[in-house]
Parts: sequence; structure tokens; C-alpha cells
Amino acid sequence: MEKIVPDITRSLSDGFMNDLKKSVLYPLLERVQQDHTLMLAIRKNCINIYYRGGNILRVKAKSDGSYSAFFDEKYNQSINSPIPQLPNIIRNQKDSEKWVGALQNLKLIMDSYFSTVKSELEREFQQLIARENNFSSKKRKSGYGYYIADIEFNTGIEFEDKTLSARFDILAVQRLVKQRKFRPALIEMKYGDDSLNNDSGIIKHLEDLDKFIKNEKKYNALLETMESQFCQLKELGLMEEDSDRADIKITKDEKPEVICILANHNPRSPILRDQILKNQEIDRFANSLNYDLKFFVSSFAGFSLHPSCMFSLNEFKELGSKFFWRSTTGK
Repeated sequence: MEKIVPDITRSLSDGFMNDLKKSVLYPLLERVQQDHTLMLAIRKNCINIYYRGGNILRVKAKSDGSYSAFFDEKYNQSINSPIPQLPNIIRNQKDSEKWVGALQNLKLIMDSYFSTVKSELEREFQQLIARENNFSSKKRKSGYGYYIADIEFNTGIEFEDKTLSARFDILAVQRLVKQRKFRPALIEMKYGDDSLNNDSGIIKHLEDLDKFIKNEKKYNALLETMESQFCQLKELGLMEEDSDRADIKITKDEKPEVICILANHNPRSPILRDQILKNQEIDRFANSLNYDLKFFVSSFAGFSLHPSCMFSLNEFKELGSKFFWRSTTGK
């Protein structure tokens, strides 16, 4: 099996890419290209195909040139629906076609699972953000915006370093059209107010992220991983980015954005206003010299990310006070 660059933790070998584009795995790629309810995410010589934020299929390269295929049967525990007989090893296009043919049934199984498990909503919205920002004709016409390279990145696992605890819900790059540069954007998404102040809440996330970005070696390795993913997704036809450049380089001397996306906030809840935004720690993060802390406010509705929708901490506080938190009585 071909080796990938050691510092890049999530990347596909040339052989894997070739099998996706025109050989053994092509039926799977073609289905993802035609079905935007599916998202292909690049792992270490492995791909995860997500549906509603859940992993509907994992395909991993084996040393003999074949691929293991896996569907997590936890999604079927509650309804115990018959699962089609599927090859756990993909050796040719016919094996891939069997998985493609079963995807609709597997989706129904996962739909039933998600109807009873509400804790998965955050991941479902992560996938919606990727879909909105990687496949937007409006963005192609405007020439700039954000593109999603990956979701669910755990630095401790990826870099095999237990001292690292930063987790990134979404890894993105912002295309700066005037400079023709790409700026990293590290995104934390929280769904609902109860997720803001728990053990993995906003403040804890920012503490871990602050520590990680100061680790120059690991941070640069993350940027290399994002560059590789961006280029490979574009090569696979899974990102509508109109640059003519074959290789996208993230500008390492450009301060990254750290973006908080707070989905489904209830203005009547005091958690965001009183427990998060009034916490002195968040002021420290907002004044960091290593990154720009931003809060995403959607353009009326939806999840298309635009620079003009990114607010500083003070701007976000002012916006909330003016429009959302004027009254908590419900009148």
C-alpha cells in the first residue's frame, strides 16, 4: 500500500484517488457526486461517507489493494430492519455497485435511528454547512467565501498526542479574493443552549484551541492536512471552487479565524448572554494575537458563510442586546 505524507494525518494515496476517480471505487464517488445528502470525508487512506451527520459507509484501504467496507449496525439496533447482504471487502466495481444499491435502504435505517436519538443533531447541521458552502453557485459567481475541508477533527487522536485535547467540529478555508489567498478557519458548532456551558462547552473549546494553535509544529501539520483535503476534494469533484490552481496553499502567516456557530439559540435563555458572553475568559480569547475570534450570524436564514456575517465578540454582544435580549419575558 502506498504511503502518504507523515505529517498529513488525513489524506488519500495516489492509488486510492485513482480507484475513486476511474476504477474500483468509482460507483461510490459517482453516487456522492449526484446525491448531496451524502458527504465524502477524507481520513487516513480511508473515506467516511456521511448521511445526516452519521457514517453510512466507511471504506478503508487494505495492503493487498482491496478495500474494507463497513456500516455501523448501531443504527439498526432499535428497529432491527433486515440489512442487505453486502461485501465487507471491495475488490471490483461490482462490489462497489452493491453498496450503492443498498444506500437507500441504509438511509431508511438511519432515518429511524435519528428519529429517536436527538443528540446527533449537531453533526447533522455540520454536514448541512458543508453542503451549503461547498456546492453554491452563488459563491462561484462572487468569487470568495468559505469552503469546508473536514468535520470532526480530534487533535489528540490524529496526532497521537494525549496532551492535545482540541477538537474541531469543522475545518474550513476562506478564500480572500483580492489577495488570491486562502485563510484557515477553525469552527466550533454548538446546537442548542444546553451545549454552550457543559463539560465541552464554548469556554473549554477555546481553551483547548488556544493551546493547540500555540503549538507551531502541530498547527502547521493541521494546515498541511487541510490543504491536502481541500485539493483532493476538489480533484474528486466534491467542491465547487473555481480557482485554476491545481494546488491550494493556505497562507500560514495569515492569522486564522476561530468561528463559533451557535445554532438554535433561544433568546429567552440566559446561558449565552449571562454565562458565556459575560465570562472574563472569553474576553481574553477575543484579544488573542494568534487568531481572530468571530461569531457567525446567518444571512437572514441558512448556513452559507460570508465574511460580512462574521462578528467580533463586541459586535456580537451589541447585536444580541439590540435585537434578541431586549426582553426575556416572552411579551
